[in-house]
Amino acid sequence: MLSCRKDEECVDLNGIPLSEIYASQPEFFGSNCAKYDRFPLLIKLIDTMDDISVQVHPDDEYASSVSDDWGKAQLWYVIDCAPGAYLICGFNDELNIEDFRRRIEDDTLISAVNTYEVRKGDTFYIEPGTLHAIGRDILLAEIGQNSELSYRVYDYCRSDENGQPRPLNIQQALDVTITAPPTVPAGVLAPRADIDGHFETLLGRSEYFASSLWEVEGSALISAPEESFISILMLEGTLKIDGLEVPARKGDSILIAAGTKDASLVGTGKFIATVVE
Repeated sequence: MLSCRKDEECVDLNGIPLSEIYASQPEFFGSNCAKYDRFPLLIKLIDTMDDISVQVHPDDEYASSVSDDWGKAQLWYVIDCAPGAYLICGFNDELNIEDFRRRIEDDTLISAVNTYEVRKGDTFYIEPGTLHAIGRDILLAEIGQNSELSYRVYDYCRSDENGQPRPLNIQQALDVTITAPPTVPAGVLAPRADIDGHFETLLGRSEYFASSLWEVEGSALISAPEESFISILMLEGTLKIDGLEVPARKGDSILIAAGTKDASLVGTGKFIATVVE
């Protein structure tokens, strides 16, 4: 939904790649983006038809020692799910590294992780080093650092197209995984607030980004700080946004330029607004 990566780059309505816009119009994106050596965000919609493998992302320090990529902090927001759908986030009790290794080797890892039965609107912050996985029948938004560096820890004993077990990244996982329960509990950071005609909920914040859920019914105003553009990921409804030629609808990804003041929102809709920190 918002990507500047070569293998999955977004383009604007005129077909111009995001990387070209980012390079030619840095003022659009704000001064916070200038702190980074690349476009800082990667935003996805993930729709699971099967259980995704249990994975872990490294932090920036480890990532820089083994690759040209970043580590990854990320936020999950559950847009929809089937009854009984679940995801995994961290461990339920603290393990030492040898316990972690043993559970991988003897296929008992799943009994040691936090499993959450999810509902629409649930929110999870996944700090680097947190073991995590998305179960089947979940549609969620993922907001995170611009990185795809990930280590597979457990894959439900699945095989590849040649009938061979899919490879795991056990040593890397042992190097980077936090083997204690998550320090950031599941849930939003602040209660739902009524602000000038719309409802706003702070979903999560890291040193790289902050994301809020906006619910508009009728009209509201949105302003982008000088330091960052605003990424809007439409979840429901239709909104006419001041200055845009087309209305924003469910599934659209829209950018509002840094420094934009009091852009009007008219209609009924729900979206995730993300800024670069």
